[in-house]
Amino acid sequence: MESTCFVMKLKHDKIKDYAYIHKKGNTWVEVLENIKNARINKMKIFLLEDYSICYMEAENIGEAFEYLGQQPSQRKWNEVTSEFMDTQPDYDSEEVVKTLKCIFDFDNGEQQETR
Repeated sequence: MESTCFVMKLKHDKIKDYAYIHKKGNTWVEVLENIKNARINKMKIFLLEDYSICYMEAENIGEAFEYLGQQPSQRKWNEVTSEFMDTQPDYDSEEVVKTLKCIFDFDNGEQQETR
């Protein structure tokens, strides 16, 4: 299982809208299906001031991003949510998102190696 964490900058006056669209019942069913079909096992989004911090786990993060980038409904979602954000995933780029470097990993009762 791989994990990643990345940060995206939000527009200060759009934070409430960004949070609202991600609440259960507001996120498009197609987007939820895309996440599931990309074999993403876990995705959590946290807010810190003007930043969205996304944590995700998948068998293969690169393949998950590649799959998401091929889905028309995911691109439409990004288009809609772009009005809330200063930065977004770029599925056409080698580096889809700017990831945070993991410096500590404790899992299943043991400290793990970090990359």
